[in-house]
Amino acid sequence: MRHPMLADPIRTTEITSAILPHVHSENEVIRCAAVRALGRNGQDDPRSREVLLELIRDGDPDIRSDAIEALAPLAQAEDVDMILESLQADPVREVKLVAIQILVALKDTKCVPQLRALALSKCEDSVVWEDEIADWDDWMDIQIAAINALGSLGASDSIDDLLAALNDEMGQTLDIPVFRALAQLGQQGLVWLLATVEAGKGLARKRAADALADVDPDLLRPYLDRLTGADDVALRLLGLSLLTADDPKAEQLTLQDASQDLRLAGLVKFSKSRPEWVIAALADPSEKVQATALEQLELPLPDYLHDMLVDNILAWLLNGGAILTPAAATLLPKVAPQRAAGPLNALASDADRPIEARLAAIRGLGGIGGPAMSEILGALLADRSQQVRLVALHEIKALAQAGDRTALDILLHAIGGTQLDEEDKVQVLNLGAAPDVGMPKEDAPSNLRISEEGEILQEDPSESDVPATGSTLAALQLVTPEAEAQAAKSKPKGKKNRVAIEGPDAVGEDLSCAAIEAARTLGSVRVAAAVATQITASSDRIRIASWRALATSFPSCFEAAQAAPMALCDASPEVRREALKVLILTDQLDRYLLQALDDQDALVRADAVAQLSDERLLPFISDTAVSVRHAALSAALDSGDKKLSAQAIAQVFAAGRVDTLAWAVKQSDDMQAEAVRRLNTGKEGRASFIILDALAAS
Repeated sequence: MRHPMLADPIRTTEITSAILPHVHSENEVIRCAAVRALGRNGQDDPRSREVLLELIRDGDPDIRSDAIEALAPLAQAEDVDMILESLQADPVREVKLVAIQILVALKDTKCVPQLRALALSKCEDSVVWEDEIADWDDWMDIQIAAINALGSLGASDSIDDLLAALNDEMGQTLDIPVFRALAQLGQQGLVWLLATVEAGKGLARKRAADALADVDPDLLRPYLDRLTGADDVALRLLGLSLLTADDPKAEQLTLQDASQDLRLAGLVKFSKSRPEWVIAALADPSEKVQATALEQLELPLPDYLHDMLVDNILAWLLNGGAILTPAAATLLPKVAPQRAAGPLNALASDADRPIEARLAAIRGLGGIGGPAMSEILGALLADRSQQVRLVALHEIKALAQAGDRTALDILLHAIGGTQLDEEDKVQVLNLGAAPDVGMPKEDAPSNLRISEEGEILQEDPSESDVPATGSTLAALQLVTPEAEAQAAKSKPKGKKNRVAIEGPDAVGEDLSCAAIEAARTLGSVRVAAAVATQITASSDRIRIASWRALATSFPSCFEAAQAAPMALCDASPEVRREALKVLILTDQLDRYLLQALDDQDALVRADAVAQLSDERLLPFISDTAVSVRHAALSAALDSGDKKLSAQAIAQVFAAGRVDTLAWAVKQSDDMQAEAVRRLNTGKEGRASFIILDALAAS
């Protein structure tokens, strides 16, 4: 929102008129700034386009680059000859790239022959390039841009050129733009993409399949049988996306295809219209498909399925993997709440189970609700895993919001640091002794390793002893033995369970901070009192969290208002800033304003400066910190004092800081009007450059 105006709103033509003389300055730096400012502020003035068209032929390459970029949104159909000239005759890479962009935006087909030629070679007979060292890389960039442009323009007569570029010995990096272009070139492009997928191999085959997803579905439909019957999974997935639920192929792909990805995609696509397929998928050999089926089930369950499914869910909670177990834990309290508490508690408390499953179990316990579940969740607050503690806290907070007094008591104890026993407050993470380099391989600890993604992985000691998860639901699905065998063959083997992110050793401190953050929105007097007990804690983290909660949710708390003056001397700037907010909200700032204005932290000073409304603001407009400068200027412009606003505006220009000036001209019409007035004086130098640079950035 712009600040209240003292002057009349500035018009686009006035800004353009002020900038235009500087476009022809003898100072190249000022000229470049003026061109950028014109592109930013003069787009509604027809003179801008005319000037920019002239400047794309300027002798200075920086001017040409800035000018054509500014021209891009203003160019018109009659400009295409000049734009094509820039593509051909300007050696600067950036100019060529923007020229191609403009020609595509204008849907100019006259440029197609030149683009086709650039897709194959540097066209040194018709195109000028920069020095010999850089021109090869420049051509590669222009070549890719030309290929993309041919696709965007629908130049179907360029297919042979695109394929030639793809097969060039140096064109191995061009398959993505070529395939994307072919996807936009209608029937002929589609035929080539299909042939590439069916006959190709490796990465090129995958990229061609990815490009097929962008082809118009109406063009793909005549090839539906070819797609759904293809050996390539990507083609079958594409065919599946075109099917309807009443097509026999849809059921076959969803329930019997050898690819897990196909069965998953079909399940998600058709779950609403074919719930019987969801039930059949519960017996799928893939845990991922089973988990997705659990997520897609419509409730309430049919009577014939209920007890059998609950028994399976309980079994999956015991021996399921990292994908199926969380889905089972999520569904159990919805279908059998009376049988859920014990199994979910066992799963949530088992540190050897996958963290995703434990977290799902905790959420399930919270969903059951009641004081007994609050007690179970409270016990989990002593867990070593920070993730477990945070999710348990979230559920406890939700129960407290619903009126559960036991949950509120637990939350208050967590805030005050009395929820955990002393031995639980600090838990050192022990990864075991590092294996000696000379130790025989079989003697070295092997339960931990680091994945390529940086995750700590833990071997599941039961993996080798526990058979693949079985299901009493197998009779529900009509799967051919061949398809089941193929799916079992392709099932991932020996997946590792991801270990929880453990978090800091100081569990008690971490829990207190998390509980304070969680309780902020409860609005309870008891919560406010509990948080207030921690505002003088020895831990910086706890003090910061406490003051932040009080300042945002309980600023009128007596303890906070009383302690805020002393907190202005706290070693932590975050505490000082939150304490200042309390002082402002409780009308105590006057006595401590000078102290806050002199604070070493810029954000504290900025918050204090924002409370001023007189000439004391002026020195802060030249402060070394940008946040303080902006706070001071904003307060001056909002003050309603015309004299103060004028002084503040003059001081901003005198300070000559581009960042503040750019911010200010966006905030205030008065700032913009003053910028125009100063440009119109005709004086050149640092001051005019700063204004132009600010207008270019605003």
